[in-house]
Amino acid sequence: MSQDRPTQKKKPLVIFAHSDGFDRLYQMSSIALTSAANGHPVVIALFFWALRAVARGKMDELRFSALDPEAQRETERRVRSANNPLPSEMLSMARETGMVRLLACSASVQYLGLELEETASKVDEIVGMATILRLAQDAAEVIYI
Repeated sequence: MSQDRPTQKKKPLVIFAHSDGFDRLYQMSSIALTSAANGHPVVIALFFWALRAVARGKMDELRFSALDPEAQRETERRVRSANNPLPSEMLSMARETGMVRLLACSASVQYLGLELEETASKVDEIVGMATILRLAQDAAEVIYI
């Protein structure tokens, strides 16, 4: 006689994304894709500049926070010549797995003057901080990028 075990829902990895720097958006997308590809659910909460980059389709702009201009130029050159997927491509692949939810902070939408319909078309849901914090409390892990 087989014993039926209750299916346990995996707790998600929650990523708080705030910056529009290429390096940070790349990291966010890479972590989400890798986690989703390994069967782990992911929730990405987008705030301020990260939200603006996603909503306006500007995730792949080579914007860096490097203090050293030479390091920034060298990194830009290497990114252009590398054969790696761009942040927007990785995020798209991650979302196609069905394991990634993309949330927009409603206050950030308002503060940045983003168009509600345009933003809503780029994310799964626009939510308030209370919802985001509830998700984070129930998360397996929370990462701030």
